[in-house]
Amino acid sequence: MKKLLFIAVVTSISSVCFAAPSLVSMNKSQAIKELSNKTITTISAVTLNGKIIPDSFTGYFSKDGKMNGKLATQPADNPQADQGRWMVKSNGMVCITWDHWNNGKEKCVNFYKLSNALLIMNADHGFESLVLDNEIQSGNQLSS
Repeated sequence: MKKLLFIAVVTSISSVCFAAPSLVSMNKSQAIKELSNKTITTISAVTLNGKIIPDSFTGYFSKDGKMNGKLATQPADNPQADQGRWMVKSNGMVCITWDHWNNGKEKCVNFYKLSNALLIMNADHGFESLVLDNEIQSGNQLSS
């Protein structure tokens, strides 16, 4: 049942993405304003090492470019939590380099502002995840 729900969500989001060609990714200043000193939590579909997994991600984007992240459940062959650095390129792409996830390689994504969420897509316009507006909080919510 969980797998069926996951597939339905991803299919629905993909359909919306391709049916709405007027979506424009955030520019650099919009992305910084939306993410800096914020904690986001995605829906239960995230991309890790190039594969969509049925898990949610919570990440804190510090003002000084540091990043902390945690998956809701422990993935196979990866730590549940990681840290790294984030930056926004001049074209608005948000790039994160984790210490462990994605084999420590830089991963860049575009954020798209929807009426009630942020859509996250990779450079090839592939789905990465979705963050509902009520899952964007000020400050570091990962602090213990």
